[in-house]
Amino acid sequence: MTTAFTHWHSGPPYFDFVARMARAKNARGFLEVGVRDGTTLSRIDCPSIGVDPFFQTTGNVIGKKTNLYLYQMTSADFFRDYEPSRIINAPIDVIFLDGLHPFEYLLRDFTNSERATHRHGLLMRDDCLSANAEMTERTHNPEGRANRDLAGWWTGDVWKLLPILEKYRPDLRVTAVDVRPAGSICITDLDPSSMILERNYYAILDEYRGIMMDDALRARFYDGRTIAETDTILDGFEASLFVGP
Repeated sequence: MTTAFTHWHSGPPYFDFVARMARAKNARGFLEVGVRDGTTLSRIDCPSIGVDPFFQTTGNVIGKKTNLYLYQMTSADFFRDYEPSRIINAPIDVIFLDGLHPFEYLLRDFTNSERATHRHGLLMRDDCLSANAEMTERTHNPEGRANRDLAGWWTGDVWKLLPILEKYRPDLRVTAVDVRPAGSICITDLDPSSMILERNYYAILDEYRGIMMDDALRARFYDGRTIAETDTILDGFEASLFVGP
């Protein structure tokens, strides 16, 4: 069963896109928050750091990397206690955020991650372009879903990062990308010295925590929003328009 408000993405799986972007960036260092089974991390070739409170890796996550560091802890504890670039003794050029799905955790991870990279770094996050409104619920409740076909899909309300950044950080370059299953965003033109989100953190939580996505809000969310195709970004030298120098 489907609904008239289902938005399907046709690009490659998000983990392949992240790996291709890291290669396009010629990344010297990679950080992933929310490694889980290592599907994404195993595809990265450069020196890497993985953070997860409970790793469930089963395969070879080191792959072609010369070095890999895994930290089994929360992202909050990791960013409090470590400086990622010092761990690998190289700049962190690409960060992929795939941690907890409530938006307040993503907002905190984004703030810490921007500080851990540099002006020309690249931050990515998946699940921000949901296929329907139901999967944006803050607590996953598959039994209560009307669309049974997609009841197992859950993005949480991380979609809120887009309007938050558009309002509070218009200096950033944010690109929505058509990857499966629930879209990704690429964020560049970073400012590691910015304190805007940190200073306004609780005000932002109060402003957005009561907003729940329904079909009408979701239609407005997609209306006028450009979603780039992966082939457009990764064709030839076009990646420089999105991942920077």
